[in-house]
Amino acid sequence: MRILISILLLSFTINTAFTQQRAGIDSFSQMLSPVIEDSLKKTLSASRKDSSRVLIMHSLSYAVLFSKPDSAMYLAQEGLKLARLIGFRKGEALCRSDIGAVWWILGDYTKADEVLLEAVKLADSINDRQSQEWSLSFLVSSNRDQGNFEEALKLCMRGAARGQFFSKEIWNVITGSVYQEMSKLDSALFYLHHGDSGEYNLLMLGNSYAKMGNNSLALSYYKKAIPRLAGSNNFKDLTDAYIGMAKVYEKENKIDSSIHYAKRGFRLAENASFKKWVYETALILSRVYEKVDAAEALKYFKLAMRAKDSMFNIQQVTERLSSKYIEQLRQKEVQAAEINYRNSIRTYILLATVCFFLILALILYRNNKHKQKARDKIETAYTELKAAQAQLIQSEKMASLGELTAGIAHEIQNPLNFVNNFSEVSAEMLDELEKELLTGNGNQDEGVALVSDIKLNLDKIIHHGKRADAIVKGMLQHTQNGTGRKEFTDINNLAEEYFDLAYNGHRAKDSTFSVIMKTDFDKSIGEIEIIPQDIGRVVLNMINNAIYAVTEKKKEQPEGFEPIVSLSTKKMDDKVLISVKDNGNGIPQKWLDKIFQPFFTTKPAGQGTGLGLSLSYDFVKAHGGELRVETKEGEGSEFIVLLPR
Repeated sequence: MRILISILLLSFTINTAFTQQRAGIDSFSQMLSPVIEDSLKKTLSASRKDSSRVLIMHSLSYAVLFSKPDSAMYLAQEGLKLARLIGFRKGEALCRSDIGAVWWILGDYTKADEVLLEAVKLADSINDRQSQEWSLSFLVSSNRDQGNFEEALKLCMRGAARGQFFSKEIWNVITGSVYQEMSKLDSALFYLHHGDSGEYNLLMLGNSYAKMGNNSLALSYYKKAIPRLAGSNNFKDLTDAYIGMAKVYEKENKIDSSIHYAKRGFRLAENASFKKWVYETALILSRVYEKVDAAEALKYFKLAMRAKDSMFNIQQVTERLSSKYIEQLRQKEVQAAEINYRNSIRTYILLATVCFFLILALILYRNNKHKQKARDKIETAYTELKAAQAQLIQSEKMASLGELTAGIAHEIQNPLNFVNNFSEVSAEMLDELEKELLTGNGNQDEGVALVSDIKLNLDKIIHHGKRADAIVKGMLQHTQNGTGRKEFTDINNLAEEYFDLAYNGHRAKDSTFSVIMKTDFDKSIGEIEIIPQDIGRVVLNMINNAIYAVTEKKKEQPEGFEPIVSLSTKKMDDKVLISVKDNGNGIPQKWLDKIFQPFFTTKPAGQGTGLGLSLSYDFVKAHGGELRVETKEGEGSEFIVLLPR
C-alpha cells in the first residue's frame, strides 16, 4: 500500500509541475529535483513488475536524461523490455521515446529519428495523446538540431493540434526554439514571449537576443537561466547557456570571459557525452585561443573535428541510405508484380461481376415492390405490437397495484375491526358504570366486574393496535431500499449469532420451550461481502419460522416427537449455501407458489404479518443470490439461501 501511495504522489507531483513549468521536452528534467529522483529510485526498488514499474522507470529515465544519458538509456531499455513482456503498449511508446531522446542528446540523429518515428507510430496506433506529444517534442528537437526546420515546424503544428499533455505555452516555446535556430528572430520572439516563464524559455530568449546583437539583454537572460539550470542538474541546457555567453563575450572581444564560459560548457558536455556541444564549445575555444595561444587553439580544433566526425559519420549514413534504397527498390518490384497479377485477375472477375449484377438488378427490381409492401406491413404490425405491449405493461402495473392495495387493506382491516369493536363495547360499559355511580345505590360487585371487562377490552385494543403497527412497519421495510453498506463478514459467525438470538428469544417468552438446535458450519468459507444486518434478518426469520413449525407439530404430537431445527453453511464453487432445516409438518404443495408473496402466512390471525419471507426474498435477491424452499408434507422443510462469494 505504501508503494502505491508513493507512486501516486510522485505521479501527481510530476504531472502538476509539468503543466505549470517551462516549455518543451528539452527541459522537463528541471522539475525533477534530486529529491524527486531519489524518491523515484526508492519507489522503483520496492515496486513489482507491472505497469506502474514501467512508468517509474520512464520518469526516472527522464529525470537523468540531461545529466546522465547513459543511465537514462539503461532505464529506458529496461522499461521497454518490461512493457513488452506485460503488453503495456503506452509504457512501450514512452520508453521508446526516452531511448530516442538519448540518441538525440548524444548527437546520433539517425538513430534518434528512427526510434522516435517508431514511438510516434505506436502512440498513434493506441491513440495515446501523452506518448504522442512526448515523442513529437523530441522529434522536433532532433530535426531542429539537424537543420530540418520545415519538418520541425510541421511536427510543432501536429503536436500543438493535439495539445492535451503539453499546454499551448509549452508548444509556443518549442516552436520559438525552431524559429530561433532558423534565425527568424521576430517570429522566435513572438512565440517565446507568449510561452511560459521557465528556464528553457529564458535560454531561448538569450539566444534570440544574442543573434539580434542585443548583447546586454542576451547576457541578462543567460544569467537568469544559468542558476536555475544548475540547480536542476540540467547539464544539456546549462551547457547551451555557457555556449551562448561565451559567444557574446567573444563578440565583445572579452577573451578571458569567453574562454571561462566555453571551458565550463566543454567540461559539462564532455562528461555527459553531449557530442554536439563538445563540438561547439571546442570550436569556440579554438577560435578564441587563436588570438592568444596557437597550441591551445590547435588542440581544441582537433577535438572539435573529432566530435564532428563522430556526430556525422558519412560512411555510416551512406550505408544506411543505400540499404534502405535497395530495400525500397526490392519492395517496389514485388509490389509491381503483385499489381500485375491482381490486375489480370480483376479483369476476369470484373466481367463476371458485371454479368452477375445485370441479372441481379433485374431480379431486385421485380422484387423491390413486393419487399416495400412487406416492409410497410411489418412496420405497421410492429407499431401495433409496441402499442399493445405498452398497454399490457400498464395493465400489469395496475393489476399488481390493485392486488397489493387489496392485501394491505385486508391485513390492516382485521386488527382495526377488533379495535373498533372493543372500543364500542368498552364505551357502552363505561356508560353503564357511570349510571351505577351516579345513582349511588349501585351494586359494587357489578361495578368491579365492569371495570375488569373494560381493562380486558383495553388489552385487546392494545394487542390489535400493535398488530396493525407491526403490519405497517413490515410494509415500510418491504418498500424501503437497503441503507446498509456491504462489508466483508464471517458468515459462520453471523449465522451463529442470529441462531443464538432466535433460541434465547423463544426461551425468554416461554420457559417450557424445548427444541433441539443443531449447527454445522463449513470453516473454509471465510469472509464474504454482504450487508450483515440484512442477511442476519434473513437467517433470523428462517430460524423463527422453523421453530414455529416444530413447536406446532409438538402440540399435535406431544408424545414421541423430538422437535429439531438445524442450521448449516457450505462453500460451493463461487457460492455460499446457508440452510435452515426443520422436522415440522412441512408446507402443503398448494401454498408453495405463495409463501414469498407479501401478506401470505400460514400462521393463525394475529401471529404473523406475512411479510417476513417476502422481505427475506428481496434481501437475498438484492445481493444477487437465491432463496428457495424444499419441503415434504408431514416430514419438514428446508429453506436454502445461495449467496455469491
